[in-house]
Parts: sequence; structure tokens; C-alpha cells
Amino acid sequence: MGSDFIFKVTVSIRREDDGSPVFFKIDGGRFKTSERTIKLQADVQYRLDIDIKPSLYPKSTSLGTTSLQLKEQSRDPHSVRYTTVWSTAGTSVSKKGSRQDVPFVMEFDGLGMLKVCLQCKFYKASDSDHCSWGDSFKQMELNCTLTEERTFIKVYNQQFK
Repeated sequence: MGSDFIFKVTVSIRREDDGSPVFFKIDGGRFKTSERTIKLQADVQYRLDIDIKPSLYPKSTSLGTTSLQLKEQSRDPHSVRYTTVWSTAGTSVSKKGSRQDVPFVMEFDGLGMLKVCLQCKFYKASDSDHCSWGDSFKQMELNCTLTEERTFIKVYNQQFK
């Protein structure tokens, strides 16, 4: 695979217990990491579905400080779907007007490391009102390409849908 190799990683997040959606809001340029803030609750488990086209197997995947154990759900010649559970247990509730950067990292043998920082606001587990304001976070699409050095993977387009 040359440096012109492109692939797509799509990540969806929802609550593990009841499948309810996660929301995000547009903050504009108020914060340094992103114009979008993903709204999550502390002390809750979330299910992540990760689709990769074409089929690639990540050597390791992490979200924040948590190493994720991916389970393959389906595979065909053109794509693969993994699922995992991520817990926000022990995560501090965000203070008013602040955001937390949560790195999402996938490492692929021979291809390099994909890293994007998700700007998140964490609410109390009991605070369902503030968490459900905004747009429904169906998925994040990362269009990626390799760098010449094969150290880091470049994300040339990131979209929230």
C-alpha cells in the first residue's frame, strides 16, 4: 500500500444500557480542539461500533486512557465492523464552560497511528436533560490516508453525522 492508499473509519457511539443516542453541539471557535462538543455522562458505559473500509485490523485501539478490546461483528471483502464497550467510570464531570480532550487512537501494523482528539463535555450520570440537547451524534466519519513515513495516518476529512 502506497501513500496514495485511502481508507475510512466510521465510529458510532450510544449508551450501552438502553441504546439511547449521544448528542453533540456546535460551539464554534470557543474551544481549541474542535468546533463540536460531544456530550457524555460520567459513570456510564457506551457502545462503540467501528467500521473500517476497506477491511483493516487495528493492532490496538484506545479512547482516552482506556484500551479497547474490539470484537469483530462482521466482515466482507470491502469492510469490517468491530464493536466494543467504553466506560466513563471515574471520569470527572466537566466544569461549566470547560471541555475535555479525549484522544481516539488506532494503531495499524505497517500503516501507522491514527489519532483524533474528541472534544467532550461530561455531565453527571443523573443529568439527562443537558446531555440530550443538541444534534444527535449518529457517527463520526474519518477519511484517512497514509503518510510517507508510515508513522502517523493523516485524517484529511472529519465529519459528524
